[in-house]
Amino acid sequence: MSDAIAKATSIRANIKTTVTGSLAGVTPSTDAAVRLRRVDGAWHVRVTGSGVRNGQDTNFDVAWGGGSITWLDHQEKKLVGRPQNEARGGSYALASQAMPTQIVEAIPFNKELAGEEITLAATEEVDGQTCDLLHVRYPKRKTLLKLWIAQSDHMLRRLERSTETTKITSATVQEFSNVALNQEISDLELTIAPPDGYTSDVTMPRHYEKGRPVAADATSTSTPARAEGDNPSSTPASVITPPGADGSSAPHGVAPVPTPGAGGATLPSATLTLSDGTTLSTDSLRGKPAVIMFWGTWSLPARDAIEPLSKFAAALKEPGVPVIACAVRERTKDAAADFLKNFHPRHRTGDEKIDTSSLKIVGGADALARELAIARYPTFVAIDAEGKIVRKLEGFDPIKTIDELRSVVAP
Repeated sequence: MSDAIAKATSIRANIKTTVTGSLAGVTPSTDAAVRLRRVDGAWHVRVTGSGVRNGQDTNFDVAWGGGSITWLDHQEKKLVGRPQNEARGGSYALASQAMPTQIVEAIPFNKELAGEEITLAATEEVDGQTCDLLHVRYPKRKTLLKLWIAQSDHMLRRLERSTETTKITSATVQEFSNVALNQEISDLELTIAPPDGYTSDVTMPRHYEKGRPVAADATSTSTPARAEGDNPSSTPASVITPPGADGSSAPHGVAPVPTPGAGGATLPSATLTLSDGTTLSTDSLRGKPAVIMFWGTWSLPARDAIEPLSKFAAALKEPGVPVIACAVRERTKDAAADFLKNFHPRHRTGDEKIDTSSLKIVGGADALARELAIARYPTFVAIDAEGKIVRKLEGFDPIKTIDELRSVVAP
């Protein structure tokens, strides 16, 4: 299944998500048409459909691509565009529930197939396809995952995740229909055309120029939306890919940063306040390598990075390599520390908590983030013993990110 997705250039599917049990009133159910097209190695996605949120039926139309998200805000009658980490609102939340995140991950279905026990349970018919039924068990999480994978194209046709604990009994079912691989998907299909009377409120994502991120020329606007065909650019906003230092597309998830041999940038001088009230000067980090993660409790991808980063930090504690979690855009300076005291990964059930004591937690690191032009969250910055920035990794991949950091800072 992962190989089929990795080789695909495009995917179409209708995906119906239904939630029952304890989480039925908390997690929305959705019915959506999903289109995915690979652009320069990264998926660009448009999700259109409807769902029930807070007891109300809501339509949504959201497009992801190139570090930006565009969506229709039907309440405000706007076409909204924002950098990916700034997306908000009910329509966006519903579309996120409908989007097949398992497919767009760097390693498709990596989390789903990381169970303690995987068995081929049966062969069943789903949506007119003969499917292999896999059972993936997570005993520690009290969770059973069932995957129906079509023998014809090795694509998912149904996913069922059931959880039963003393506090939660729930099931989430995703049904995939009209699945098609490698069909042409045009730019127009990935572009949201605003209805008549809607205005445009678009902030272009930051892009890269000459090896460092700079603000895009276009800034936030609030003007009547263009009629279809009026846009002088043939590339839709939802499929813009940030160019690299040489004008080519930068690798997905990796921001171009000068290497030490090419005159790497030095970490700016700053005084950071740790969660225990002590201070840490960035100048004091020299002498040993270090890792800094810029994140926020409001960012789900950043939350997903906490557990593997904590384990990585624990492994580096004895050799004395600091791993610093710098929170930004929080309401209070203690918000991140308070959040991590009872941190529980979103893909787990039960009462198990994660030990984050090996992380140096900083609240209110907005000034340093601005100075380093951090545009996506999480972003990881690796520093060598001379205080030079040797890696800047945007986004989080559960395997590649930690391996990349380990390769440059582990003694």
